[in-house]
Amino acid sequence: MNIIIAGAGELGRLLAAKLNRYGHDVVIVDTDSETLEHINEKLDVRVLEGSCLDVTVLKEAGIRTADAFLALSGNDAVNIVGCRLASRFGVKKTVCRLSSRECFSESDFITPESMGIWEVIEPNEECIRKILGVLDSKVVMEEIRFSHPDALICVLEMRKTSFLAGTRIKDIPAPPEILKSIRFAAIVREKDLLVPHGETLLVPGDKIYIAGHQKDVHAFIQYAAPEDNIPPHARILIGGGTETARRLAILLADKGHDVRFIHPDREFQEKLLEEAPSGLLAINGRPTDEETLEEAGVRGCYAFLCAGEDDEDNILGSLIAKRMGAEKTVSVTFKPEYIRITPTIEEINCSFSSTLVSVNAILRMLEKRTMRVDAFLQIFNANLTEFEITSRSRLCGKTIMESSLPPSLLLALLFRTGEVMVPEGSTVLEQGDVVVAITTADSERECEKFFPKE
Repeated sequence: MNIIIAGAGELGRLLAAKLNRYGHDVVIVDTDSETLEHINEKLDVRVLEGSCLDVTVLKEAGIRTADAFLALSGNDAVNIVGCRLASRFGVKKTVCRLSSRECFSESDFITPESMGIWEVIEPNEECIRKILGVLDSKVVMEEIRFSHPDALICVLEMRKTSFLAGTRIKDIPAPPEILKSIRFAAIVREKDLLVPHGETLLVPGDKIYIAGHQKDVHAFIQYAAPEDNIPPHARILIGGGTETARRLAILLADKGHDVRFIHPDREFQEKLLEEAPSGLLAINGRPTDEETLEEAGVRGCYAFLCAGEDDEDNILGSLIAKRMGAEKTVSVTFKPEYIRITPTIEEINCSFSSTLVSVNAILRMLEKRTMRVDAFLQIFNANLTEFEITSRSRLCGKTIMESSLPPSLLLALLFRTGEVMVPEGSTVLEQGDVVVAITTADSERECEKFFPKE
């Protein structure tokens, strides 16, 4: 694909690197010459200094033959107008980064479509969805969604206190109807990605990838850790002055939880209290200050969420909160450098890179079934990929057992005519099937020969 990215910030740079790695032709347009020079030294992409609102610049970038235009600057108005211009040049896939949708009004027929926007990406909302997905249970570390709305992979942490610790997968005493409807897709143990099988022993500290229809995955979680469910009026502490933190506070307070928001700016607090339900408590201070955390009730709280603008403060706040007695800690970061660091910090139960979450969301939009989906796993250096079985595929008409797939290639899910299936060795792959695979750097190249496009 020929892809133009307008905006050379952290999101634009990380996305360009991933798209370039997959062999797409990428042009980055930005007005910051120093940033473009740095990108030019690091990436094999074309850079162009100028504004995406300048038609001459767009033409030079190749807008007439572009397959996709991604407006990812930090300015909503610039992104909207850029997509409008790109659509007028015939670009079908225009993706617009927005901080909110307040500029649209369905009743007034002012919609993204009317502005030439194919898809909208809201980094705050994407990050909020990821965080809310891990709060229902203490053992859930991440939820991963796919092109099929009912498909789900949950990452569970095997705790020392779990009755399943020390159990082989084949010996799990769950009802047969639950075990048959889910798949143990992968296990991350310390720094290794394991291919689980019946003899695999579940060890405390394991990060277990459970795949299946969302109702079946949730049924297994309820079976495996019923005591770890979020209580009705859970005490949740939130630190940070970002839109993500503000929206989380309001949403969780709306659900009836005991939300305590920590921030040093009284004006920010007052504005939040005007918007939030009456039960929300605002505490003046910093989420990295022990006295403030003590006052907020960090000891024994269900969850501590740190989503401020400063990555280091978010990490430090989570570390301190965990050591002071928070049951679950969630940290949000923005710099790509932290993508591989925070998942290795034991005191942080869940870590989400806002940049990576947005990259994965955009990849889902661009080319369903042939591009990475939630591509870069937060916990391990691996990808999740949706592949379509075409008539040219050597897998078409064969069972998985006889397909001679490389050992490092894990098939987690299968979508067939709207149904979510758990693939087994005897499953016959048919033309039009979509399989979800977990791939590593070693297996990624091998996949291409098994999943050719039409």
